[in-house]
Amino acid sequence: MKVGIALVTLGGPRNLEEVTLFLKKLTGIELPDKIISAIKEKYKLIGGFSPLPEITEKQAHALEKLLTSDYKCLPAFRYCNPSIDEIITYFVEKGFEKIIFLLLSPYFTSVTTGNYINFIEKFIKENNIQTPYTFIHSWYRNKAFIDCWTNKIKKEVKNWNSFFIYSAHSIPERLSNEPYKAQILECCSLVSTNLNLKNWTLGWQSIPSNRRESWITPEVEQIMEEVKAKGYNSIVQIPIGFTADHIETLYDIDIIHANYAKNLGLSYHRITSLNDDPDFIKSLFYIIMERMGKWHD
Repeated sequence: MKVGIALVTLGGPRNLEEVTLFLKKLTGIELPDKIISAIKEKYKLIGGFSPLPEITEKQAHALEKLLTSDYKCLPAFRYCNPSIDEIITYFVEKGFEKIIFLLLSPYFTSVTTGNYINFIEKFIKENNIQTPYTFIHSWYRNKAFIDCWTNKIKKEVKNWNSFFIYSAHSIPERLSNEPYKAQILECCSLVSTNLNLKNWTLGWQSIPSNRRESWITPEVEQIMEEVKAKGYNSIVQIPIGFTADHIETLYDIDIIHANYAKNLGLSYHRITSLNDDPDFIKSLFYIIMERMGKWHD
């Protein structure tokens, strides 16, 4: 049985020339030149592109190597190429008998995970696609995934007397009752329990400066100030909300947060992102195998 696996995520511009089109697809509007220029400046500071598309391609390739020849694993991006609809069309035209949509955010919120699901279901319905399919999301409690973060932190932390700040992308306060917030907090608790961490908290990041409504707080910067006031002199930040590097890790964390900590006189260290870490790829493999075991003919 031929099974197609689509690794579904946001995508990103592969060069500065793609930034404008990416932002238009992401926001659904033409942004003012001033805003586009400001965002391009951020991309310049992280190398002039988003590494997310290439990382997802590496994840797909590494995952496919763990699977049997019945499986084909491909990246599927919401706002760049190859697009989700292109990948669905490919699997259908090539005669795949089942399609798995593995959503690369482990947590569920309507503005990301829900957006992907709605887009996919609409495309499948409009094109009368009969191929059976399933979604894998909210997999944050998977033991291999929790162990992956646990082992990564163990390997990379040098000072266990630091204060640990888990961080994730904030969402509007009106969405705070969706699973996202509680799922991330539970994930942090599971990892911290494995590590026997007591000195930790969850902070929120990447809140838009032009927001017109309240977003979930406290922000990472606020927590840093509180940690400093408590007498800590060292911080470890864990990007628990992300499974790959992109502008929210390479700019918002590595530049903004790192400099904020430095200006407070705090020693700062960031745990690296999962990206194509072999342990992370194995966790995705176990997640897929678990779903296949439950997905009967």
